[in-house]
Amino acid sequence: MHSIVNRRSAIKGIGVGALGLAGAALFGCGGGSNAGGTGQVAAGKSGQVEGATSGKGLPLNAPVVQGNKKEGGVYTLSGGETTQVQFDGHTALAGNIHHVIGEKALEPDPVTMKIKPHVVQSWEVPDKGGLTLILKLHPKLFIHNKPPWNGRQFTAEDLAWNLERHRGLYAERLKIPKASFQRASMVENLIKAEAVDPLTCKVTLSKPNASFFNGLLEVRVMLMPREMDDIGYTDPMKMGNIGPYEVAEWVTDTRTVFKKNPRYAEFQPGQPHFDTFRTIGIPDTVAAQSAFISGQIATVGVGAPDLLDAIRRGRPDANLYTWVDSNWFHVRPSCDFPPFKDYRVRQAMHLAFDYKRQGDSEYGKDGGWAYMAALHPAFPEGWSSDKVQSIAGYNPDTKAADIAEAQKLMAAAGYPNGKGIGYEIIHGGSTNNHALRWEAMMKEAFTEMKPVVKPLGGGATFANRQAKGDFTMLAYTITATTDPVIEMISQYRTGGSRNYGNFSNTDLDQIIDKTISELNADARKQLLEEFQQKWISEWRPMYVMHANATKTMVQANVAGFHEIAGTWSAYNAQNKVRLLQYVDK
Repeated sequence: MHSIVNRRSAIKGIGVGALGLAGAALFGCGGGSNAGGTGQVAAGKSGQVEGATSGKGLPLNAPVVQGNKKEGGVYTLSGGETTQVQFDGHTALAGNIHHVIGEKALEPDPVTMKIKPHVVQSWEVPDKGGLTLILKLHPKLFIHNKPPWNGRQFTAEDLAWNLERHRGLYAERLKIPKASFQRASMVENLIKAEAVDPLTCKVTLSKPNASFFNGLLEVRVMLMPREMDDIGYTDPMKMGNIGPYEVAEWVTDTRTVFKKNPRYAEFQPGQPHFDTFRTIGIPDTVAAQSAFISGQIATVGVGAPDLLDAIRRGRPDANLYTWVDSNWFHVRPSCDFPPFKDYRVRQAMHLAFDYKRQGDSEYGKDGGWAYMAALHPAFPEGWSSDKVQSIAGYNPDTKAADIAEAQKLMAAAGYPNGKGIGYEIIHGGSTNNHALRWEAMMKEAFTEMKPVVKPLGGGATFANRQAKGDFTMLAYTITATTDPVIEMISQYRTGGSRNYGNFSNTDLDQIIDKTISELNADARKQLLEEFQQKWISEWRPMYVMHANATKTMVQANVAGFHEIAGTWSAYNAQNKVRLLQYVDK
């Protein structure tokens, strides 16, 4: 049986894997453990973070707040859009209600990605072929005390239902497009999950999957009670789960209120600390800044230097937490659109795009973003920021020559100066700047190309068009999965659950199929290297602008935030509120 395993032993042990150390060079000398650093990274007069670089990333900074700990209280965050498309935890595009009221099967260390037991408290691979997996549930998991559950135990039947539903096995019966199950790749090769007894779930795979347990770490592979399909996904007040908080009030786009689950401490002793967790609708960045300075909300993002500087002046005692995020901005072409089927066109647009200008425009000079190509640089197998920066197109020192080469490639493909290529760039509410910068740079390099930015907002319209592949190009943000092979499968393999641009290449598919079943760590690493080389030189299925920088200011009386800081902490502002509490200083 296994409870906590490291990446190397995991892969050799047939898929019971976790991500290894997340790239020391990337993170510098900030707090390098889950305990975080005790120092405070300073912000200069310009609002820049000490140690941040242009294209090389931020240092991890996670100050530990000291003081007399207090139980109870109300914890308040700024709430984003609360649209109905987000209520199904298995099909939601990003953060959703189940990140507050639910849990994942397994937990990652936010820095090292080591697997930690959670809802699944132990696991084993009983057969040498790696086709059978056994998962054991924690015995003290109880669903919220509301109909139809009335506090019943969460069992192996619930877990089996979640695994099969995440895989998309119920899509036809539920009349939900299979493409909507965007985390299906997290449980790749699963053909069946079944309860052996109330606390034991047996999983059967069609082929070995060396990434299966890493997939269960993914922050959007949330669990729900098996009755949720009967309850439906339109009324959040009817929803229940096993998490630390349950819904008490929901006013769409205005406020949400969650009350403490009294039985959660049987699962996680002493948690949650706050009696109430709520979000309030805040319309824009300026309003969020004011709400933080006045003490209405506990955290605020300060990505741009002017925001950081303003918060520093208005709330000088607040704590700054920084890291390179697992999120990455990108522009994705549809490979169903005839011009974009040609690698020369795709490569020309890459060479013409100024990645340094994009990153510095988003975060300011030395703003902490990191160069990224096919795989996130925090993956041990991913190319480092230094390596990516040295490649044509990314390298700011060769940009003029790269644009000249781009113009030659575009002409050779039959589109001189981009003539004959017109397309829309759709985007959600948070990626308008990236779409606009792409449009501007393409018009600069290819004077007859006609890209047009089309905003669709952050709700269901954009989500549905992306899932259906109904676009010629889109700008969006992706959260890296918890395993590089799963990342390849979901983003790039033919039919991948997040391959929205319908890129398809036989060689790519073969490399991915070999890698997911490869149980030898060295052979797997070699395949990942081959994948990254060809992604650059033959495929170029999309344009990753950069790995994002996270800069978050947290009120001085909030303790425990250091426990959730790190690259692999996406959505933990909501999912890990259970770890936080107030202190008297």
